[in-house]
Amino acid sequence: MIRLQPYVFILCMALSLMAAMPMSAQSAVSLTSVSGHPGEEVEVSVMLSGAQSATALQINIPHTPYVSYVEGSAVLNAQRVSESHTFSVSDEDNKLNLYVYDVSLNTFKEGKGALMTFRLKLGNEPGTYALSPEAMLSDAAAQSLSVSAQGGTVTILCPKISLGMSEIDYGSVPIRSTHKKEVSVNNIGNEPLNVSEITSTSALFKVSPTSMTIAAGQQKTLTIEYSPTQYGSDQTDITLLSDASNGRQTIHVTAAPFSVNTLSVTGASGQSGDEVTVRVSMQNMEPIVATQCCFTLPDALKYVEGSATLSGRTTNGSHEISGTMLGDKLSFYIHSSTNAVLSGNEGELFTFKLLLNGTGGDYRLDPIDVLLSNADGQDMTSEVNGTTIRIAAPKITCASELEFGRIPLEDILKKKFAIKNTGEAPLVIQRVDFSKEAFTLTEAANLPTIAAGETTEIEVCYHPAGEEAFDGFMNIYSNDPENKMQTVVLSGTTYAVNEIALSGQPVSGKPGQYAITITMKNTLPVAGMQFDLHWIAGMVPVKEEFTFSSRATDYQVEITKQSDDCYRVYVYSEHNTPITVGDGSVITLIYNKVEGLASYDKTNILADQIILSTAEGRDCASSPTATLQVGGLSGLMGDANNDGHVSVTDISCVVDYILERDSSEFTKSQADMNQDGRITVTDVVQIIHAILQ
Repeated sequence: MIRLQPYVFILCMALSLMAAMPMSAQSAVSLTSVSGHPGEEVEVSVMLSGAQSATALQINIPHTPYVSYVEGSAVLNAQRVSESHTFSVSDEDNKLNLYVYDVSLNTFKEGKGALMTFRLKLGNEPGTYALSPEAMLSDAAAQSLSVSAQGGTVTILCPKISLGMSEIDYGSVPIRSTHKKEVSVNNIGNEPLNVSEITSTSALFKVSPTSMTIAAGQQKTLTIEYSPTQYGSDQTDITLLSDASNGRQTIHVTAAPFSVNTLSVTGASGQSGDEVTVRVSMQNMEPIVATQCCFTLPDALKYVEGSATLSGRTTNGSHEISGTMLGDKLSFYIHSSTNAVLSGNEGELFTFKLLLNGTGGDYRLDPIDVLLSNADGQDMTSEVNGTTIRIAAPKITCASELEFGRIPLEDILKKKFAIKNTGEAPLVIQRVDFSKEAFTLTEAANLPTIAAGETTEIEVCYHPAGEEAFDGFMNIYSNDPENKMQTVVLSGTTYAVNEIALSGQPVSGKPGQYAITITMKNTLPVAGMQFDLHWIAGMVPVKEEFTFSSRATDYQVEITKQSDDCYRVYVYSEHNTPITVGDGSVITLIYNKVEGLASYDKTNILADQIILSTAEGRDCASSPTATLQVGGLSGLMGDANNDGHVSVTDISCVVDYILERDSSEFTKSQADMNQDGRITVTDVVQIIHAILQ
């Protein structure tokens, strides 16, 4: 390489100033693309065109750190430069700087070949990397010339291996079994990867496959099978030899094998109050001579003293078991005075019994402080499995109140009361007590047992002393362990029955008259009554035509009109003679049908504002109303659309029916005013008369 002379500095300064000066005709600089394998040297050509007037060239080429300039490899093409042209090269901070100049200011020669060439040495990182030059040209007058730059690429061709993991820890694994791990082997290079050999330093760790070929950009799986034979710790190095640029790779593997010596408890279930058997088993790979385990018992589980029993894994009485209870901690110890080994490698070790004495649900039973000891006193426990004890208990569910309500005074008042068992075991109703003797059960001797999920009713009776508001408590005792006594508040009110009822029928031989009979049921002497009778307009009571029954021979009646469809009736005795206690008719009233009312069939009669007065003037009526349906159905003659009123709307309804239009709201029986079984204009006229009436 030709060294820079002192005047080269001045030339470089001039080249730097060229960028700020106007450009002349366009010139072009380009680099060729090259490829090769790690460690090889590749030649890059610098091409220059359209630069006949140029005398000097500067090129700056940033490049990847995975390639480097080969010292002394730059060469000028004598066919493109003058004899006095020289150059300078520097490669610093991954940037290659090329300077070509002539102190005699001769121009470059035009031609097809490269202006100059240089070599790069390839590293071992596969990939294609850009060579993006920055170029400056100047002519003999130190004027900057316009120049474009086109880059090239350098490609490093090789496979590269990448492992999914370089360290593997199997952790704690049981012996006498096989455990697998998989590792991905990736080729992140751009040529096929040949892994020629995969080896393990320990026979406990086997690898497959032992060689592999992986295409560029692909991956394969390496399987490592570990088969420990004894507890302790194991390790190995898995080595992969390949033609990758990063060559040899190692996976470090560790494991902590243990022998399987497991203590397990088998669950049990039963109803509250039952005794259940809990079974404790042991699976062991090592010879075990003694065991210990403890349980923290919840309040719902009680240990049955002396129930611990050894299984057949002890031979000839070589072992003993003790079970002790201290606070809520239950402890078991199995030992041998001769250090004898418990026989077998799996199965039941001992059993014990628990009394279920709590509410329904699941209760954990987990062994703690477990010790499975070998002959040297070493704890070989590898795993402990607890269990769940299930208590299937009944659960009483019922209302907290039983309201009899307001009920007529009878000899015995009765009310049903529902009890549901929402638990999982039969609910036994053991007894029912009341706070007052006036309350009893209909069938006190046959208290029910209620299956899980079922509901049963008991019948509560109250024996009233008279009209009163009453209350009390009912206590239900059952086998529900959580709620042995359920309290129910009882209440109600009794009243004496003093009420009237209406009955009626047409008067025989007088089709225009209708008789209404007022009957009364009374438990108190009644000295007078008052009520309002509501019926359709057109039905009018005849004041002179009434009849008293034998219950009211000393009585009189007054009837006053309140409105066209309401009359007030007074029944009284001048001597304040009470109607005796009983049930029967008091008075019969006669109603006349006025002209224009075709029929009163299917109409309602209502009695309200009822007052039944004792001799002392106290109202003792127990019911505010009484009703009578004439003919058994409600309805008004002329009410063709059955809306409860006779109006012009009914006329339209009848006309629609006659003309065979929509008649969905039509009631024929009420529109047939003359009761001839047909609907005609005659019925329309009579409806008009009824409206005008």
